[in-house]
Amino acid sequence: MRSRAGAGYVAVALVAAPVVAGVLYSAAAAAGFAGAGAAGFDASRIVRVLRDGETWRSVGWTLYTASAATLLAVSAALATSVAVQGSRVGRWLATLPLAVPYVAAGLAGVLLLGQSGLLSRLAFAGGVIESPSQFPALVYDRPGIALILAFAWKEFPFLVLTAFAVLDTRGGQLADTARTLGASGRETLRRITLPLLWRGIAPATIAGFAYLVGQYEVAILLAPSDPQPLSVLTYERAGDPDLSRRGEAHVLGLIAMLACAGLVVAHERSRRHAVDDGPGA
Repeated sequence: MRSRAGAGYVAVALVAAPVVAGVLYSAAAAAGFAGAGAAGFDASRIVRVLRDGETWRSVGWTLYTASAATLLAVSAALATSVAVQGSRVGRWLATLPLAVPYVAAGLAGVLLLGQSGLLSRLAFAGGVIESPSQFPALVYDRPGIALILAFAWKEFPFLVLTAFAVLDTRGGQLADTARTLGASGRETLRRITLPLLWRGIAPATIAGFAYLVGQYEVAILLAPSDPQPLSVLTYERAGDPDLSRRGEAHVLGLIAMLACAGLVVAHERSRRHAVDDGPGA
């Protein structure tokens, strides 16, 4: 047992080591001790980023689009997993977008939702609009409609696959027990299936959200130039010709990491409270 525990700690350490090293290097680069333009301690990079209104517009817009896409994907995953649980074809179709690269999803968003895209041309051909330019601006728009839809479409199969696994391992047995005890189908769905699914896919939801916060390919293809997604802003700062400003990219990266880490901490605290409250929580 001790050897297994030791092996487990080694595995965890190997997984965590790149994260710890990355955080330490970013902190050193943000403070002027490492990276391009490093010349000893200098807090100017940190101060510039924290005082820059563009930073907080970018952070707010990025968190908004990632949250909206995740909420949409979670809702669709919960509904779909319950609806097609027993259908092999339904399961296959639901998880099919997993095979599509993110950059392809971004290009599909441009081709489908742009004002010169497929949907605008169909609307024009059907007489809904008088010219393709009258089609609503869904790409490069401040509300981020196309970006949110593309993010949700790519996050959905990952979440629904997790939901299928949860239902296959525990959902059926618990639902059958509830119906045996007299619960109606609606009560079973509300009291057993949906809470079980949410607890099961919550870690995957956090992982998906964190990925969307740092996602670059779809963002550069579909997002507006003002405000910029945090990933795009970070990339631009990392390639700034002024070497003294490249450390700002590390500050932005640390901000993104802290936002996602806060969500992980909140989930762990809620999970511990649920365990402390007992199995019926």
